[in-house]
Amino acid sequence: MKSRVLTVVTAVALLLAAGAAWARNPHCAGGIQYLVQSQADEQKGNKDDAARELQKSVQQLEQCSTEDPADFEAIGYLGWAYALSDSMCAAGKAFQTSIEGLTTKGDKKKLEMVTNNRESFWAKSYNDGIGATRGAQDLWNPYINEPGNDADKKAKADATAKYAEAERKFQNALCMKPDEARTLRSLGNVYAFQGRYADAETWFAKALAAAPGDTDVVNAIRQTRAGHAAQLVNEKKYDEAMQYYQGLVKDDAKNADLWTGLGEAAIKKAQAAEGDAKKQAMCTAADAYAKAAAITPSFDLAYNAGVSYQGCGNVPAAEEQYKAALVAKPGDRDALINLSGVLADEKKFPDAAASALKLVVLDPKDKTGHRTVGSVYSRASDNLHSRQFLLAYLALDKGTLVQAPTPASGADGQKVAAKMGPPEAIYTWEGDGQKFETWFYWSKGQAFHFNGGAQQEKTDWSAALQAK
Repeated sequence: MKSRVLTVVTAVALLLAAGAAWARNPHCAGGIQYLVQSQADEQKGNKDDAARELQKSVQQLEQCSTEDPADFEAIGYLGWAYALSDSMCAAGKAFQTSIEGLTTKGDKKKLEMVTNNRESFWAKSYNDGIGATRGAQDLWNPYINEPGNDADKKAKADATAKYAEAERKFQNALCMKPDEARTLRSLGNVYAFQGRYADAETWFAKALAAAPGDTDVVNAIRQTRAGHAAQLVNEKKYDEAMQYYQGLVKDDAKNADLWTGLGEAAIKKAQAAEGDAKKQAMCTAADAYAKAAAITPSFDLAYNAGVSYQGCGNVPAAEEQYKAALVAKPGDRDALINLSGVLADEKKFPDAAASALKLVVLDPKDKTGHRTVGSVYSRASDNLHSRQFLLAYLALDKGTLVQAPTPASGADGQKVAAKMGPPEAIYTWEGDGQKFETWFYWSKGQAFHFNGGAQQEKTDWSAALQAK
């Protein structure tokens, strides 16, 4: 939400009333003369005289506007005098009255003078507001972050003062031109940068009314609403945040960020809830993440949808999302583990085992893969294969890597070595009071388990390795 600094319009030269064809009200003529003198003394550095003369100019021109309200040129000078006195709203009204009157009269030259003067003061206030806003951001950004020490506290306090200054400057600019969309948008930015999202949206709405279809304003409103929703989550107002996000996605259903925000709010609620409330929140999160992933495919969104669907109890949907996650990031271990679990929940045991075996192929030295395969086979009541992979898991989990065979492998170990060659790794470990020895052939996808000099079992993932 950036704003462009505008070039200040140079104030036009004063047009004196002296020698005019009509008899001008003396208060009008005197007020203009005082303003001329004030500006001349200001340029000379005579500050006190300039201030005194400016005050007299305002007094005279105010009386002029009462006695001769049709002298629109003089009222334009009154706007000038008000602006120099930092009475911007009074100045804006006087300028507007002058412009409307001179437009009706068709006095283009004087109209141009007054219009240029108003533009000059608007631009000065607007540019000062932009400068103060940037100064605040340079001091502390993001503003919503909490300061961690005394120096940070001072920086944030100084930023707060700068934002207050920016607000005043933009309000002054609005006094000059109440329906100027750039000013309205910039004032909205001041509030948005401070996390005052409701106030920001109010001003952005006014900016959009002043400039229908302005894409910068439309985007600012979207960002502000998203910021407001995220703020509700940070404040742990999860139900309110979810309701707010649900309202936003109705109007902007193709915005993946909003669906993601809804998912995150629902997950936060689920983490703080129990029972049916927890399950319902997980279902809301799952649907939200899935919709976000459909709009902007990514591993994280699909994976989060899968986890949420599992918590929701929708296993088929979880399977679909984990598969989508693996398309985005093939070989992710967490996704493979979770996919194996949901496939087993669906009693799709061959598919579950195939998914789990990919873990072993990816890294046969990681015990998690062997344990996952063993668990899948156990759920399928395939006790033989379950035991084989759980033995490999126990060897990696409990075992000690040794350099040479021990008596536990005995004669059967010699037979295996004669056929397979030297093992690539040997682990010794204990289970149920017995000593075991496991030989791993990583590159061949096999492991042999010995006890008491005899081979007890073999773990074989070679087929999955060859299918890689």
